Amino acid sequence: MTETPKNVLKRHGAIPFKNDIRHPAADVFFDIFSKAEMCSELLPAIKYEPFEKQIFNGEIAYFHIVHYGAFLLCPHDAKEPIYLSPGDIIFAPSGVSHWIEFQGTSSQRAEKNFPGPDNKITSGFFKFDSVGGQALMLGLPKFLHVSSRPSIEPDTLGSKEWLALTVAAMQKEMARPSIGSAIMLSRIIDLMFIWAIRNWLFTAPTEITGWIAALRDSMVGHALALLHSEPGADWTVEKLALEVGQSRSNFANKFGQMVGDSPMRYLTRWRMQLAGKRLRSSNQRVSKIAEDLGYDSDAAFSRAFRRELGLTPTEYRLKYTE
Repeated sequence: MTETPKNVLKRHGAIPFKNDIRHPAADVFFDIFSKAEMCSELLPAIKYEPFEKQIFNGEIAYFHIVHYGAFLLCPHDAKEPIYLSPGDIIFAPSGVSHWIEFQGTSSQRAEKNFPGPDNKITSGFFKFDSVGGQALMLGLPKFLHVSSRPSIEPDTLGSKEWLALTVAAMQKEMARPSIGSAIMLSRIIDLMFIWAIRNWLFTAPTEITGWIAALRDSMVGHALALLHSEPGADWTVEKLALEVGQSRSNFANKFGQMVGDSPMRYLTRWRMQLAGKRLRSSNQRVSKIAEDLGYDSDAAFSRAFRRELGLTPTEYRLKYTE
């Protein structure tokens, strides 16, 4: 009889790993990020001349990783530039048009004549291959900037050390590509994006809204975790309010203010994202998917799906599985 992994660990005296780092808010983020299907691609290296500008047009979500040299990022629709130093990373998730200018190194800026460009910045773009990516983007700022520069605030997240190690890993993989390099670089970019979101949540003002920001609130975060853990349950606003220990009106008002959607509207959106994922990746019957997601009839499910995604479940499956 084959031993289970748990019994093997016990026989060898190993201490089982307890996944204590997972908590309701983390589960909600994991659900949405994993179903968003992020993919990224690095752009060809650009050699910046001193004070040369490179334009990055909108409608594409770009990211930039500064290895060395000082850069200035200027959004086309904003007055305030963003200063980028070696070790910084910045993502533009909403596809804001911007340009980047090489400012020179500190020694070069001290001289009137540059001896030559001394800079390196890795740029690329990313997108999401499912409608879940739209949910992920909701509530994010135009730019997610993680700075490596010293700050008067304590580095509670350990960003400086983590960033240095991650950027170094990317540089090494790009300098000496081998088997699986493309996958490794893609995963590194995933990590940087998640870290940028975490850093933003930690430093952003308390009044920001959106489902990601709502994870910081214990009551709304708990409600989101319930909706994600049991999307097919017969939820109502009253039931959710009872679960989080609030009156119906207080709960509904706070949820709407923080998330930007009513609880039931959010649940419908989440159900349809789950349905889309299953339609694309499995041969399950539409009726089975509808039942699992809390719909009593195929017709009601199809109407909700069409309202959300613009296609019937059958049309959606045909379009995205060809």
